[in-house]
Amino acid sequence: MQTIQTLIVILSAITLFIYGLQHFSKEIENFGIENLQKWISKMTKIPLGGFILGGVVTAIIQSSTMVSSLTVSLVNSGIITLRDSLLILLGTNIGTTSTAWIVSFQSNLFGPIFIVLGSLISMIPTKISVAGKSIFYFGFIFFSLTFISQAMEPIKNDPLLVEIMTKATNPILGILYGIIITVIIQSSSVVVGLAIVLITQGVIGLDAAIPIVVGANIGTTSTALIVALKLSPMSKLVAMSASTFNLVGVLIMLPFFHLLQQLAVSVTDNPALQVAVAYTTSNTFTSVFFLLFFNPTLRILQKHKWYKQAISEQHSLG
Repeated sequence: MQTIQTLIVILSAITLFIYGLQHFSKEIENFGIENLQKWISKMTKIPLGGFILGGVVTAIIQSSTMVSSLTVSLVNSGIITLRDSLLILLGTNIGTTSTAWIVSFQSNLFGPIFIVLGSLISMIPTKISVAGKSIFYFGFIFFSLTFISQAMEPIKNDPLLVEIMTKATNPILGILYGIIITVIIQSSSVVVGLAIVLITQGVIGLDAAIPIVVGANIGTTSTALIVALKLSPMSKLVAMSASTFNLVGVLIMLPFFHLLQQLAVSVTDNPALQVAVAYTTSNTFTSVFFLLFFNPTLRILQKHKWYKQAISEQHSLG
């Protein structure tokens, strides 16, 4: 009975974390989403502008899922091209790692401070009050992470949990864990946050945390794929490309996970920061790799039947 109660508390804490992330993203989105399309149009005219925009917006909004889904929708509307959308998604791949850094610096005081600050700002009878909710939910993310950490305390040494999480030290299983949990929760940020909580508590080691967060980066592309199913062939191609980029990047990095671990350990002694270092290095490698081979990759995609179908439909409408 005690175990069931503990699991319910843990699930409640995770639900609060998801709630905080969703509403933080929504508040930031409402704060400037009306200008986002204008910025996309401007930035995509600059070389690598889409790449920079994708990274910056994702880091601010804290939702690669939202940016990826929006990009797929804009492609469907013909607002941005295949080339620009791919650059945005590659930038998003780096921007999403900001979550790991934010979570790594968590403190028990961060949450309450930002919650109180956000509440006070929202009461100010000026335009600045709009920012109050964003600050409130930013604090709510930290508060729920602390809640998760406390909720897991009673079972962190549970033999079953330890056995399950130990299997994640097998890179393939760890990656699968990350993919499956992310597809279910529909948020890589939550999985990264959980991995950092677990490594901080000593439930898992860096050798298990790295495959999990890297796997989460593959799983997060599932949302864009689902959204694209109902959209144009070009949107489907963009969503498929995002998943392929992340999958290929992980496959290339897989034999070098031990080097990734050594790099993270050499940079810092803090386990949470080690996860952030490894996650950022892996995602940056994937994005830079495809940037170096961007034109050949684009030519390959332009030979795909969905691209030809989309061009054919555009010509028939024209």
